[in-house]
Parts: sequence; structure tokens; C-alpha cells
Amino acid sequence: MPDTDGPRCMSALPIGTAGPGPCGEIDAPPRDPSPTLQGPRPMDDSRDFSDLSPWEPHIRSFVAFCPPDARAAPSSGPLRGLTVGVKDIIDVAGLPTRNGSAACEGAAPAEADAPVVAALRQAGARIVGKTTTTEFAFTDPTACRNPHDLTRTPGGSSSGSGAAVAAGLVDLALGTQTAGSLCRPAAYCGVVGVKPTYGVLPVEGMTPLARSFDTVGIIARDVAVARSAFSVLAPNAAETADPLRSARLLLPTQTRATQETHAAWQDAADAMGAAREVVPEIDVAAIVAAHRCVMQAEAAETHAALLHPDRIGLLQPKFRAGLEAGATLSPGEVAEARNTLDAARMAFWRQMQEVDVILTLPVPDGAPLIDGTTGFQDWLTPWTVVGGPLVSLPWGLDSLGRPRAVMLAGHPGDDLRLLSVAASLESKAPPIPRPQPPGA
Repeated sequence: MPDTDGPRCMSALPIGTAGPGPCGEIDAPPRDPSPTLQGPRPMDDSRDFSDLSPWEPHIRSFVAFCPPDARAAPSSGPLRGLTVGVKDIIDVAGLPTRNGSAACEGAAPAEADAPVVAALRQAGARIVGKTTTTEFAFTDPTACRNPHDLTRTPGGSSSGSGAAVAAGLVDLALGTQTAGSLCRPAAYCGVVGVKPTYGVLPVEGMTPLARSFDTVGIIARDVAVARSAFSVLAPNAAETADPLRSARLLLPTQTRATQETHAAWQDAADAMGAAREVVPEIDVAAIVAAHRCVMQAEAAETHAALLHPDRIGLLQPKFRAGLEAGATLSPGEVAEARNTLDAARMAFWRQMQEVDVILTLPVPDGAPLIDGTTGFQDWLTPWTVVGGPLVSLPWGLDSLGRPRAVMLAGHPGDDLRLLSVAASLESKAPPIPRPQPPGA
């Protein structure tokens, strides 16, 4: 049931299994000296988490940190030694979940880890702290910056998760996606983004935005780390041994891609050896509009208490406008929007009957300059609506030094097969140099 008593930062809700907290708020994320963002790196238990100064004052990817004694993890496990950031809409024991909002400044520390956090911790990962999020995972930009260019957005809403991984502060980070909130920052920051099949990972202990779409996912320095984390979080995920039937190449119909971004897509297609099939046009605009309607309606129901006169003034403009718009929608309007989305899903899967993987683009260009937005997400929204797994994969830099990305989309439940395809494609991708902090 939606929480109509107020946001999670203001009410006591049941959350997941307790982790070994508590955490405090001190400076401590790690740095990774490796020269590139891709490729394996030995797990290192000796990193001391003691020096934030080269990066964090510039990118502001974290909002709170766990002290060293609260980062304790089992001495063995598949994620032993890997470091993790957690988007600040997901509970970490001992830290408040502030949801990027002034409305949650007085939030009490979470009493338990969200199940996804507890699972990573139990597998040997060390939880570093909470990463920056846009307000309630909506679209108002944050103070977080892109490590590749501090004048550009890292994307959102999982802004800090993308920036922290790109800067080497952590090996992986948890994010969420309701429209494009995970794959977009991964693409803009030049790291791997994995949006699992809708419903595969638990969302307990996470502040909801729109329950019909909310999905917990992974941002990681490479596919191997992302796969390891996914296998821990979804231990019952099916691994199919069936060979790929075909890989169809699809470019979103709103063809805004720059020449360099389009070239990345073509290069990745050549590397995959995928067939270039003509596919019917998708009405992206209609899907985006219907998704927005449902998302705003569900957000307004979940966060109805924030519309109270005593609280609404604490909200940022875009989130406030979204809640106000959602509160005015009629049941008939929302039902019509849901029907549009259902029809879009059915049409898409008819096209996918003989295809296992689609190669497409998550965004039409590199990260834009900071201008009051978190970038373009309309190409990602339809894929979130479909509900299958997505992997955003870095594909070198453009002439401005911005990361480029391509994206793989698969059938619901085919997460591990999609990650296998991504690992193969990653081995053929142009490398992305590790960004260096100012003055380095």
C-alpha cells in the first residue's frame, strides 16, 4: 500500500534485514588508482578510505559516510573487498535516508539495512556511505558534478552513484530507475549501468517514487563487478545456456543522436556482428507522456503529505510541480495512460519474439552542461516501461572528452544472458581513461 502518511523520512515504516551498523557521518570514501574505468582489478582489503580531498569537494557525490568500524564485512564472500555507495533513497543502518530533500533534514537514522544493502554486506562488500540523489529521485538537479568535466551534469537521479564510481571512489553503487535514473548517469559518467528486470530485486527499504516502475539497479566500474553484485542480489536468477538467436539493432525514432554518438552505436554493432533489421517506428512521445501521467499520479499518492501547506515550501520546483500535477489527474486519465503503456509493451514484445537482444542508445549525446536539468531521458523511458533488463555500456570518449555509451536490452528474466553479452561487447569497447581530480 502506498504510504499516505508522509515521506519515509517522516514516518516509521518496516524495512529490511538489519545490517551490522550503525554508521555515522564522517569523511571516508576510497580512491582507485587504476588508469582506466574498465578491466578487472584485484579486490583490495587494505584501502583505508581516509582521503576524500582530491575528488569529493569537487564532485559532491556523497552525502554521508559510514565510519570504518561500521564498514566491517565478512572476511570471505563473492564481493570480498569491493566498496559500495548507496543512493540516498535506500536505507543503510545507522544513516538517515534524506531522499535529497530539505523535507527530510530531520530524518532519524535507519534502524536496518534495506535487503539489497544487507545482501551486499553479507557477501563481503563494504558499504562506504550514501550517494547524492535528486529530490525523491525526481528531476531537480543536485550539486553533484561529472568527474569527466565539472561543468557538466552526471545525470540523475542516481547522480552520486554514477559520479562516485566514475571517480574511483567506490567499485559499485546502488541506484534506482523509474524513467532513466540509472542508465543515464552511467552513460554520462562512462561506467556500466544495470537496470534489472522489473521486480527481480526487492525494493523494501527504498523510498518509492512510482511503484509501477521503481527498480533497484547497479552502477559499476565494469561488467564483471556488476554481474558479481547482481548474482548476489538475485541468487535465483535463471542462467540460460541457449545461444543467442539474433541481435537486432534499433535506433530510437526521435533521431537526435550526434554524429559521434551514432558512430559509437555503429561501431558496437560491428563488434557484435548484429543484423541491422528495419523495425516499425515506436511512438516514443506517446509512451513518455503516458509514463509521466502514471508516475506523477503514483508519486502524488505516495507523497500526499508533502503537499500540506506546512511542507510544500520545502520542495524543489520540479518535484513540487510533479506532485501537484499528479494530484489533479482523474482516475480516467490515469487508466487511459496505463492502457497506452500496456499496448506499448505488447507491441514491443511482438517485435521481440524472434530476437534476444537489442542494441540501442541510452542518450543521444554526451553529458550536457549544467543548465537546470539532469539531461535527456526520453529514449530510456520506453525501455523502463517494457520492464526487461538493460545494460548501459561505455564506448569511449567523444571529441569533447565526454563518455559515449551504447545500451543492450533483453527479455524480462534474461538478466544474466544480457550481462554475458555485455561482457563480450565490453571486451571490444574503446577504453575510457580514469578522470583525474583538479590539480592532480
